[in-house]
Amino acid sequence: MKKFLAEHPYTVTSGVFIVLIAFGFLFLDWRRDEYAFALLLYFIVTLGIRLDDISRQIGIGHNHPATLAEKNDRIINLMQQIQRNLNETNARLADIQAAIDNREDT
Repeated sequence: MKKFLAEHPYTVTSGVFIVLIAFGFLFLDWRRDEYAFALLLYFIVTLGIRLDDISRQIGIGHNHPATLAEKNDRIINLMQQIQRNLNETNARLADIQAAIDNREDT
């Protein structure tokens, strides 16, 4: 069971929230506000799981001297990948903004 939880954290989390929402729909007569709050909680929990995955990949908490150089290289590579993704996203957002501005001008 522990292995399944470690290998599929998103599946387990999604299953728990589907059961929660179904219970709210069937027995508690939830309104739109309750569903929105459950969805917000789902995103917060999912983000926490993702941050935990990232911290494990980086290796926070392990200070073995032989692997510190490898971990530093890995961190630098991850940061460079994040920077490339941010630059690409900014370029796409700039294109979208330019298209919106052009549409409003005409």
